[in-house]
Amino acid sequence: MTQPESEEAARLPVVQPKDVVGVPVLPPAWLASLVIRGRARMARVLRAGDPPPVRILEGLQGVLDTAALVALCRIGVPERLSGRMEVDELAGDLGVDPARLRRLIRYAAARGWVGLDRHGKVRPRPVITFLRADHPGGWRAWVEFMSGEEILGAVSRLDTGMQDGGDPFATAVGAPFFDWMEQHADRHATFDAAMAAGGRMHGLVLARSLDWSKNQKVCDIGGGTGALLATLLAAHPHLHGVVLDLPEVIGRVVATERMSAVGGDAFSQVPAGCDTYLLVNVLHDWSDEDAARLLAVVAEAMSADDARGSRAVIVEGRTDHRARDEFAARTDLLMFALTAGGRERSGEEFAELGSAVGLRLQDTVHLPSGSVAHVLRRAGAA
Repeated sequence: MTQPESEEAARLPVVQPKDVVGVPVLPPAWLASLVIRGRARMARVLRAGDPPPVRILEGLQGVLDTAALVALCRIGVPERLSGRMEVDELAGDLGVDPARLRRLIRYAAARGWVGLDRHGKVRPRPVITFLRADHPGGWRAWVEFMSGEEILGAVSRLDTGMQDGGDPFATAVGAPFFDWMEQHADRHATFDAAMAAGGRMHGLVLARSLDWSKNQKVCDIGGGTGALLATLLAAHPHLHGVVLDLPEVIGRVVATERMSAVGGDAFSQVPAGCDTYLLVNVLHDWSDEDAARLLAVVAEAMSADDARGSRAVIVEGRTDHRARDEFAARTDLLMFALTAGGRERSGEEFAELGSAVGLRLQDTVHLPSGSVAHVLRRAGAA
């Protein structure tokens, strides 16, 4: 268990929505949902008139988005592009060829990541600003994670996952995702940093979307380096919390007040005595069988705390069986590529998983992030 080493280290980071999601105030969940689904419908309508060859080529060339984002970061555009400037000037600062940079900038401008006026001057837009290595949101880590050879290799082998037990990631690199990460500390640290970026966002939305007034202690299962829990605790000073993750991950937790860290295996034991157990983008890493095993361990820890009415809060992408061009559809396919059974699930499927281990689905809360929080309690609890 880690403890704060100094008063300086004990201060919880105060995270603002503008630093994490780029807006001064989080929108209500209904408005976020309306925007997400409206954009998806509009895109579907606009694509409907395209000839099949155009749609095929556009789909295949989507890989260029990843390549362009990686190139922009690697040559240092987010850090150097601090205001409106000539592309030649930017090229000089970066030490690259102006004509080649202009082509990359033109693509980035077409995607809306930077601005490019009719005079050929480039300026930063929020996307490129969020990709700065020193940006408090930490989203640059996602570019570094998704551009890893192991990730690209797994995504390119989706076909190998079509049989029961198939694992594109293991096919590409020779070992399952978490086993491979354990043997590659640098890539595991990059993965943790990417998860921390999403964790800050989830910490913000959970702090505002759920009722915490009757809670005292929160356990973030698979909480990585503690970014989510630290954000949540900073928003609710009466809460205390504990992060549970693998020992090699817990070593990267920054000690803060009211938050401790425990290294261990959530499939074996989770800390007892908490009134909220968070599983944020954790169960989608695992098959139904493994997800049920993990939930059973959580239910056992909850059973020791009947008096306080403990709850499990599962946060995952919002999904159902309809075809929707939404973020959850992409994360579902990413889980298909990276795991041997992980996937996004519907509320009904979480209810079934919970019921099998003595938990009932009490509520489903839509979040401004587009995800949903499923609140489960022990069967028979109020």
